[in-house]
Parts: sequence; structure tokens; C-alpha cells
Amino acid sequence: MNLQGQALLDAIRYLPTIRSRQAELRGYMELQAATKAALHPLVSLGKLGRLDQSERVLTAVSERVGPCFLDLNTSAYQTCGDWEVLCDPADDYGAWRTFVRGSAGITPVALLRNGTNDRPFIRQVLKIEEEWGVVVIRSRRPSTDLPALQGALAAVNDVNNVLIVLDFGYVRQALEPKEADARRVISALRMTDPSARVVVMGSSFPKSVAAYGENSGTLEILERDLHAQIGGDEVAIYGDHSSIYPEPFEPSISRYVPRVDYCTDTTWLYRRRREDDGGYVDAATRVIQSEDWDPDFAARSWGANIIRLTAENGAQPGFGSPANWIAARVNMHIERQTALSLAADGGAGNGNDGGFEDDGDF
Repeated sequence: MNLQGQALLDAIRYLPTIRSRQAELRGYMELQAATKAALHPLVSLGKLGRLDQSERVLTAVSERVGPCFLDLNTSAYQTCGDWEVLCDPADDYGAWRTFVRGSAGITPVALLRNGTNDRPFIRQVLKIEEEWGVVVIRSRRPSTDLPALQGALAAVNDVNNVLIVLDFGYVRQALEPKEADARRVISALRMTDPSARVVVMGSSFPKSVAAYGENSGTLEILERDLHAQIGGDEVAIYGDHSSIYPEPFEPSISRYVPRVDYCTDTTWLYRRRREDDGGYVDAATRVIQSEDWDPDFAARSWGANIIRLTAENGAQPGFGSPANWIAARVNMHIERQTALSLAADGGAGNGNDGGFEDDGDF
């Protein structure tokens, strides 16, 4: 979005979050220009392949994503080498603000680190608001962090400069308690200030799909249900993890079964075929034979078009292992959810006037 300040926050209808991993960055990079113009994503800065130098990863994020809100990935096995320096609360997280300063269009997320004093956090919020005009606060433990979130809302110069992201992590098999938690936290935030701007974020994409069907299956996008059940757009902005499993886990080297995923507005479907049983080509063929396949969407989505090309012409360069297929799914998911969010808003809000992996994914 070519917007700043409150106008930027006013225009957000969908907030996808991605990490600085090859697949997620490529999936985002391949979005249609019109889709990118409607988004201002949240990017979590961590390792990029073997690259763990924060400055170099930031350069890659800037080049491949462009304007965004930048968070710091502190999950085990995913951090950059200097992450502890960047999230040091000294000088009100001064190292973090200095690191992001000078990166055009990139706004630092206010770091909310477990076990630290609230005072540096609140002062950080005020300094980001003063320097960048807006401040995003992401909570991965909404109930636990509620006092800090309320303190930030009460301290800022203008609550309309604040976007609070309530990240409920993995929501599959926990939808009811997550919904109750979201309702309670949002109610408390609105008691602090009725105009508090909130995103409700989660993911229901599993670590492994095998439990849902050995060769094929369909999974509901339950983060959409979570958003609807707490009141939809009237209560909060919709956000998600771009069809990525959101919880940290230790990667392992293991054999994978070729799998092709496809996204609709409300579901993910997948087809798995072993290498000696057709592999990716047969899986892609089975996807386009499904009743959910939309050839018009393949004309708009890079990821869906890769499925079409694989089914019609055989294996595509670079698509013989999972990483680029994850990129394809991320691309399709963000395209679908952006269109769905804008349609619900009447098309407004784009701010533009004129391998380590088994079956799941991370």
C-alpha cells in the first residue's frame, strides 16, 4: 500500500504474516501486482536458508516484499545469529529500532518479549509511534499479555495509531477455547479504549496432513471460522499465517511424499502420490480433475498456474521438491484471502488510487 500513518491502518482489510523463509517470500513475491497493492504484510525476520545475518535478511525482505511491518522471529531453529542483541530491552529496545531505521517503507513491530519489564516495552511503543507514525504490537499470548497491551493503549498519543495483533497460533482442534479467549481479550481492550484497532490471527494448517487422508484430503480454513465467530469485520480485522503451520518445531531430514496443495476461499485440498506412482505430475493432474479446480483462478494465481503447467506439460523446473510447492500454496492462499476480504468490504481498502520437511509444513 502506498499509504502511511492512520490512513495505512484504516486501509488494512487482511493482514497476512509470513516468515523470511525462501518459500514464503517467493509465494508473496509472485502475487499479482494488484494484490500486493492491497496488502501491507507482517514479516517475521529470521533465518533465510543458511543466511542468518539480520542485515542481509532485511535486505532480502525489502527487495522481495517491499513495505511491511517487521517482527523478529525468536523461535528456536529459526533465529538469526544476532537476535538476542536485536531484542535487548536496553534503551527501550533501541537496537531494534536502530536496525530497522532507514529501511524505506518498513515499520518495526513493538517487541513484546516474555519475562521483561513492562516499562521498556511501553517506552518502545511510544518511540515507534513518534518516529514511524504507527505502531503494531503482536501478542502470541493474548491473555497473558493483556495488561501490557492495555498499558500501551493507555499510553500512546493517539489510539488510532495502534494496531494490536492477537496471534492465537494453531487453532485446529482448539477453536472454542481460542474463540472464548479472543472475545475476552478484545472486550478488555475495548474497555480500555472503545476504538482499539485489533487483528485476530491464527492458522489451522497442520504440521502434517497425513492424518487427514493418506492420498488426498480437504481441510477447512478454520482461522476464517474463528474470525467469523468473534463477530467478523465488525469486531476485528482478519489475519492469518498464509497457510503455514505456525508453531515452532525442530526440523529433521526425512523422506517426503510428493504433494500438491490447492486453495479455495474456505478450504485447502491436497493430493499425494509417491514418486513411483506418478509423483508431483500425477498429484497435480488429480488436483485439476477435482470439482474445486477453477481454471479462471489459474489465470490469476502463479501458484495455481504452476499446478496447471505441471499437469499439462510435466514436471516444472525447480518443482521436484517441497519448497516451491509450499511457495505455490502460500501464493494461492494469499490471493484467495485478499480477494475474499476486499469483496466483503465492497472492494475498498487497497490503498491504491489510480529440504527440511515431511508432509507438513512450515
